Amino acid sequence: MSAASSTDVEVKSPTKRKRLRRARDRFTKLLEPEVLPEHEPDETLKKGFDSVANFALKALGVLHENEVKQITEHLTKCAQNGNAKEVARILRTDPTRLHVRNAQGQMPLHVAATNGREEVVAVIVDQSGVDLDALDQRKNTALHLAVEAQSAEVVSLLAKSGADVDKPNACNLKAIHLAAELSSLEVVKALLDNGVDPNSRGEVGMTPLHYAAGQDNGDIMRLLMERGGKPCKKCDFGYYPIHIAAKCSAANAMEAIIQEALKMGYTREMILSFKDRENNLPLHAAVNGGDIKAVEVCLKAGASVKTPQDDGSTPLHFACAQGKMDVIKMMEETQPENFMEALFTVDVMKMAPIHRAALFNHFTVIKYLLEHGADVDCRDVQDRTPLLLAAGKGCWGAVQMLIANNADINVKDGNNRNFLHLAIRFGGKLDQIGGDFLKDIKNLLNERDDFGCSPLHYASKEGHLLALDDLIRMGAVLNLKNNQKQSPFHFAARFGRYNTCRRLLDSVYGPNIINETDGAGLTALHIAAQNGHTKVIQLLLQRGAVVSKDHEDNTPLHHAASQGWTHSMRVLIGVKSNLLDVVNAEGDSPLHIAAKNGQTSATTLLLTLGAKLLKNNQAETFFDHVIQCKHSEVAVAIVSHDRWEEVLMTPTNVYGYFMLGLIEHLPDVCSNVLDRCQTPSPHDPRSPEYHVTFNFHFLDTPAACLQAVQKKEEEGGIVPMMALNAMVKNNRVNCLSHPVCTTFLKVKWLKYGMPVYMAYLIIYGLFLASLTGFVCNHNAMAHYDRHVSSNESELFLYGNKSGGYRFSPVYMMALWFIVIYGAANIVKEILQIINQKKKYFEDFGNAVEWALYVSSMLFAVPFLCGFSTHWQWQIGAIAIFLAWFNALVFLQRFDFFGIYVVMFIEILRTLIQVLCVFSILIIAFGLSFYMLLNKEESKAYSTPELSLLRTFMMMLELDYMASFNAQFVDGEKDTLHFGNITLILLVVFVLFMPILLINLLIGLAVGDIESVQRDARLKRLAMQVELHTEMENKMPMFIYKRVTVNEFKYFPNKCAKRLDTFMTSLAGTNKNMETLSDPTLNPNSILYEELYKQKIRMRDMGSTLDRNNELLRKIMQKMEIQTEDDAWDEGVTYKNMMNGVNSNGDDSGDDSMQTPGNRFKSKSFKDKMHLKSAVVAMWQKNSG
Repeated sequence: MSAASSTDVEVKSPTKRKRLRRARDRFTKLLEPEVLPEHEPDETLKKGFDSVANFALKALGVLHENEVKQITEHLTKCAQNGNAKEVARILRTDPTRLHVRNAQGQMPLHVAATNGREEVVAVIVDQSGVDLDALDQRKNTALHLAVEAQSAEVVSLLAKSGADVDKPNACNLKAIHLAAELSSLEVVKALLDNGVDPNSRGEVGMTPLHYAAGQDNGDIMRLLMERGGKPCKKCDFGYYPIHIAAKCSAANAMEAIIQEALKMGYTREMILSFKDRENNLPLHAAVNGGDIKAVEVCLKAGASVKTPQDDGSTPLHFACAQGKMDVIKMMEETQPENFMEALFTVDVMKMAPIHRAALFNHFTVIKYLLEHGADVDCRDVQDRTPLLLAAGKGCWGAVQMLIANNADINVKDGNNRNFLHLAIRFGGKLDQIGGDFLKDIKNLLNERDDFGCSPLHYASKEGHLLALDDLIRMGAVLNLKNNQKQSPFHFAARFGRYNTCRRLLDSVYGPNIINETDGAGLTALHIAAQNGHTKVIQLLLQRGAVVSKDHEDNTPLHHAASQGWTHSMRVLIGVKSNLLDVVNAEGDSPLHIAAKNGQTSATTLLLTLGAKLLKNNQAETFFDHVIQCKHSEVAVAIVSHDRWEEVLMTPTNVYGYFMLGLIEHLPDVCSNVLDRCQTPSPHDPRSPEYHVTFNFHFLDTPAACLQAVQKKEEEGGIVPMMALNAMVKNNRVNCLSHPVCTTFLKVKWLKYGMPVYMAYLIIYGLFLASLTGFVCNHNAMAHYDRHVSSNESELFLYGNKSGGYRFSPVYMMALWFIVIYGAANIVKEILQIINQKKKYFEDFGNAVEWALYVSSMLFAVPFLCGFSTHWQWQIGAIAIFLAWFNALVFLQRFDFFGIYVVMFIEILRTLIQVLCVFSILIIAFGLSFYMLLNKEESKAYSTPELSLLRTFMMMLELDYMASFNAQFVDGEKDTLHFGNITLILLVVFVLFMPILLINLLIGLAVGDIESVQRDARLKRLAMQVELHTEMENKMPMFIYKRVTVNEFKYFPNKCAKRLDTFMTSLAGTNKNMETLSDPTLNPNSILYEELYKQKIRMRDMGSTLDRNNELLRKIMQKMEIQTEDDAWDEGVTYKNMMNGVNSNGDDSGDDSMQTPGNRFKSKSFKDKMHLKSAVVAMWQKNSG
């Protein structure tokens, strides 16, 4: 333990330690002044006491922390300065000082080694208990520090004294690696003399040879290899030492490796054929390293310039790609034959060295290679010559050099593109090549590649204005078409090249090309509209372009609507307003196309401009497409539009009327429709005149849609309240519980539902009262039972007569009413079976009603005949139970307590399902207890049936003391005969049934309460819908028309009559109606609305940036400011077009090339949201 970490120096002897502790305590107490509190000693006296105490403690060899620190600093300073005598004295006085550490965590041995103090190190290593491999804070041993100090004497001393020479530091470097990296020859020699392995692996598996090679130290390399260092050892990255030397431009190290390797028996071929992980040879690495001396060493050693790596590249390929003329000349001078062979060697891309030079515009290298016989027209894997490769990359120096050396300008690549195709496609400027050359390429002007494009196509596509002017001036044909029958003018219109279009139209051929069509019948106006280039559209219309149809009868407005280009649509409609309702070959109008592709802005614009709601050839309206494609954003925009009622009232052959389609496919939009069906009045919300108007037109089938609905519902006919029934069918709880729907049901309930239902409930109440009154006022024991003897009958059966029972007239009337009511309801149930067929048997409530009516008749009829039997009263018990249970079920029609009844029934269903599963356990325990307890006095387990019943009852009432404990401890052999096993089974029963099963049932009831409430809410609403539907189905038309309400006004601030208040509270609608005094929109509607507003703001920002851009352009023209980009036209690049981002800001929306096959395919909602929310206008480079 070091003194730096303790207040006192630790004394290793336990006896001495205890003695010193006792002495210290004794001296402390002895020297403590014993004075009264009122006679405190002064400061001088206190200091005197402290001095005496310190003197006494020093005499015992116990030091304080400050003195320990001073001694440590003194010892460290002596070790640092080389004062070996003082160090030896201190260590003789206290050997534990050998382990003290300074702030850097270094012991005296570390300090001495760091400063190369051999004498001090010798003193320390002679001490007993010294740790030669102790680590400092940087995980360095004294040996590492001695190597860093480059003290060979200290290194040798430590190694001979037993220091671990293979111990790594924090960087996984051993002493030999550190010495090689520091280029310390003497230290390396000292380590090797002490048996260090010259091939030991360090960081990432590198040997000392690797580190020495990286430092270009040839002497260390020679020494290591003389002592056994192997140049064939790879590091973890696959590099040999010679590769490290080559990469680091270490010529001396490379030379040393080669020379010593030859002495070790390696051949030159072996050394120079070492491959790294990328299969580079040393010469490849040397060329890549860029040091000519390293390359010279490899070449003089015999490395071949024609040796390829895996991809076929030779060192000459690398040198040509980097443009290193000195390296190339050295290769030619050193190995002329191999150089000539490498000159014609090709890589996997079939590129010769001259291709690499042309690719990177090294024209001096090209000249040198051509002077030595390189093929100026050699071809790569894509049939590109160096000239085509240089032209395609804009390397004009290389182009001029190749042309000056008679490169063939008529060659073509694998896509049949000539020099002009590639030069113009990649931004070439013909005036940079030279005027004389331009005269020789006129025959290339109109050549077409495999895609049918001429150089003029590429100039139009890329917007190279200067190249375009040169091509036109040289006589290029302007109406030459590609394989899709598209001319350069079509390309310019597609990519938004406004100035290119203007120059082509200003040419002699302008009138001939303005209305020219491509293979799909598209003119430039169609293409510009398809891609949303408003300025080009305006230019074409100003120049007199004809607004025609393509081969599919689509107008430019169809194409603009398909992509949502609203600015372009406004321009087209402003010039040709008749385009608004023109249909194509499939009968689709622009409104159909916009809706089908989910273009929200385009759809709302067309509706605002008054587009007709037409049907196409499949008799589908535009809103059918919206619903089928589930374009919720478009649907919300339509519902928010002023023409929303007109749209929703339009008949549809697909759904009958659109509300049904929205309920099935777009329930959120259906909620928006319902939101629009409630309108608050403009009055103050606190005013008595304030009201909310409910529009119920879309909840009942509109009159305009009756014919379409009848056609769709041919088999089943029209069902009343089709919208609400569709909500029930599709489980649309949110829609069904919307205030408009609940108010609709409330109005119907108050109009006819409640009177009819209350009348039925009154009749049922009379039936229930009759049955209950008879049961409560007659003795059930007054009946005939043939199984009871005559003696017993006198006691409790009142004579046990077989007949002659008479009742008062009141009860006779009650019995007749019970029989008539039961018979009438049985007839009603039979009629329901005929009407509902299989559906009738799916409702368990019908079975309950059958049981009620049959049991009540079986109970009442014998009384009418004067009989009272045993079985009759048993059936009567069932009848009275079912009568009151059915009364409970009837209450679920009322909202006030119907929710609780429905929840009770749902939980009851869950309970029955669970008990059906766990009845197996009841049977298991019941039969076990029957076997063990069937002879007990209680007879509770005397039969299997009674045993099962008793077991089931034990779940709630165990009765342990009376049924088990008393019999177990009474000492009788005949009671609880199988006592032990019985108690064991009882314990298992308690764990399984009362504890586990009951808690399971409670958990299910509590855990499912939320879902039960949700399901009960839907079921209650569904029952109301079903009730009203059945009533309206059976209702005469004149009554139906009288009770039908299409509009309802609710006045939340007006006082209602007490009866009305009671009725509405009974129906449970007060709570819903109170929330309507402050109506709020659906959250989804708010989200869509805010999203739409943000898109509008973004679009306005784009327009503003466009105007600013145009203003800056005009200012620059007035000031005659010329930039490099003046030669480039505005518009979108091909890359941006493929990414769907419009960079010129001509219009809003997304931008993509559409082929005839996929022209009007709908895009994903995510893509449209991303593209339409982006800033669609960007600054041009020349305005920045």
